[in-house]
Amino acid sequence: MTQRPESQKSADTRKWRTDQLLSMAARVVERRKDQALAALGLTHAAVIALRGLADGAMNQEQLARRIGVQSQSLGKVLGRLEESGLVTRTKDVNDRRQFSVSLTPAGSAALATAYEIERDALPEDLEGWSSLHNDLTRILAAFEVPGRS
Repeated sequence: MTQRPESQKSADTRKWRTDQLLSMAARVVERRKDQALAALGLTHAAVIALRGLADGAMNQEQLARRIGVQSQSLGKVLGRLEESGLVTRTKDVNDRRQFSVSLTPAGSAALATAYEIERDALPEDLEGWSSLHNDLTRILAAFEVPGRS
């Protein structure tokens, strides 16, 4: 397949609606992070789950609400993380129907490494785009998406 010149690619995307650009940008960033995290055996979704547990243990429903995903989808991610020894799931002492999920020491170490890998997977100047950051924060607030870090 022949690559188009960069100027032609940019010209094409200028015709896109804002929501299309936002969706494509999110997919590109997630794909880059997933590719970089593959060396750790993680995905960006797994890192989001680990990050949600960084402040302490909670049940799966609480974690799903915290990171803004469906509990069923999170269950699959947590199963892989548990198999890898990065989280533990134990019966909640207050509610035997629930499992308390927590990071293991290996999970904390993997999360620290993942932060570096994700940061290095993106262009250096991406963090300097404060107006984009503010706009995205406003978009998430408008849709009442729980705060993500």
